[in-house]
Amino acid sequence: MKIDRGLARSLQTGDPTPPSPPNRRRRAAALILVAFVLMAAFLVAAPSLSAALRRAYSTLSGQSTGGIPTSGFSTGTSTGSCSSAVTIQPLSNPDILNGSAVVAYPSDYCTLAGFALKQINNDRAANGTGPVALSFNRAAQQHADSMLYYSYFSHFDTQGYKPYMRYTLLGGRGADFENVAYSSYAVGLLGRTAAIEDAISSLEHLMVYNDAVCCNNGHRYNILNPLHNYVSIGVAYNSTYVFFDEEFQNEYLNLNLSVAAPSSPSPYHVTMQGAPIPGTPTPTAIYVAFDGTPTPETRAQLDSGPHEYGPGTLLGGVLPPAGPFGGCNQFTTGITVCASRWAFNASAIYISFSLDEFVKDYGPGVYTIYLVTGPSTDTALTTLSVFAS
Repeated sequence: MKIDRGLARSLQTGDPTPPSPPNRRRRAAALILVAFVLMAAFLVAAPSLSAALRRAYSTLSGQSTGGIPTSGFSTGTSTGSCSSAVTIQPLSNPDILNGSAVVAYPSDYCTLAGFALKQINNDRAANGTGPVALSFNRAAQQHADSMLYYSYFSHFDTQGYKPYMRYTLLGGRGADFENVAYSSYAVGLLGRTAAIEDAISSLEHLMVYNDAVCCNNGHRYNILNPLHNYVSIGVAYNSTYVFFDEEFQNEYLNLNLSVAAPSSPSPYHVTMQGAPIPGTPTPTAIYVAFDGTPTPETRAQLDSGPHEYGPGTLLGGVLPPAGPFGGCNQFTTGITVCASRWAFNASAIYISFSLDEFVKDYGPGVYTIYLVTGPSTDTALTTLSVFAS
């Protein structure tokens, strides 16, 4: 889903004396007051393929306490051929365990993903936005598999994860923004690829051209966002349902993420090192957002909502050093951490900082790092989740 831009706009640099961070007793109230979550919405339509075939559509716009992989300079985006990047196999338990999951691509996945990409890029071209390329980050298919396997519809999943958490756990190192939708049929699809394509086409059209009432044009904004340069597609279906997942990505950094071991003097010291692709926007700050430790959710809990998701509760962030003698500018609200190193140019990126102050004040949970190029999390080059215990 589109991440709430209003929330990020409160984190501007300027005032050198921000308010003190909330203490533990004020933490619950702060989370309630600051959290911005879009209204849950379901969009239902009933066009027909024929007198006998009726479909219902639903869409959600969007943006484990296991560890995350920390080695390898990778965005988590594969750009090879579809047939070499995916594994065709029957649907099975899709849960993410120890940074891995069994991701089951349907037999006609490459045909469907290519079809979906064409629909997306046609919509972007019609609205003056450049094309995105197809990537194969497994988060898209894993979530589509999960919704079909457990029979629910939400941006959250049965493990309590949000989209950017799944993206990070499954190797993503850029920024991730999710749309999900499904189509329900009264007559069995019987595995016909053309019928799945028709469902994808209808869902894509609804998200771009009939999204205002349902979702405040959140899907449309996500699909047409000019900063996105990749999309991963998830398609999972049986004879009755098609679940469709679009994970739009900002993949500009060939990035390695490392987090200090819990036993170290600074247990949550983060290093982001790698190289940008040509034309990468210059990052200006890091926003840090908090989510509580994910807990399992039942199908009933997921179906009852909330269905939409936000970027987490923004706590403050990290700013570049202001000069050779240390120190930095300050956010007007929240916690400000001065990076110990901040280097960015056309050939390299090296940013190093500590999350310890955030973890000390807010405790166990998920801390997501938004390396931004503008005033909102919509401009993020990363949505990297660090799981603190």
